Amino acid sequence: MDVKELLKGARLPEAQVSLCLRADLVAEYERVQSEHTKAQKTAGDSLAGSGGAVQALDDRLAALREEMAASTLTVTLRALPSHRYQQLLDEHPPRIVDDVVEPRDRLGFNADTFFLALARACTIAPVLDDEDWQALVGEDGKLTDGQVSKLCNAAYTLNRTGVDLPF
Repeated sequence: MDVKELLKGARLPEAQVSLCLRADLVAEYERVQSEHTKAQKTAGDSLAGSGGAVQALDDRLAALREEMAASTLTVTLRALPSHRYQQLLDEHPPRIVDDVVEPRDRLGFNADTFFLALARACTIAPVLDDEDWQALVGEDGKLTDGQVSKLCNAAYTLNRTGVDLPF
């Protein structure tokens, strides 16, 4: 085994997070899907059938899927090298009040600032400038808290879990 050759080919783990920026479409899809389920049941229970209504709802679901896909931002994250991760931890120390670590910071960093900084540092695609990042996660950001958590959790997991072989 040639260590130098192995090191040349080494790559940090990556993950992708898909974020639909049109949550209204997701809600509409769920509503139409519920109607579709009811229409299928009605069509199955009826001798006359209502295949036309089911087909129309099928078409609407397909159109909504296309709209959601077109409105989805796929973010590619890459784990940081260990020293850069440690540097980021050092930049976001836990808060200490009266010689006691703030409960939210018990993992060893400021939980209010570290996770977003980590997600930003790990984001490799698309290239997001400061304005784009703020539009996503800032005060008037377009992502829900759940979507921000999904992005931050993916970045944290990439950096804190080992790389297991699938065999």
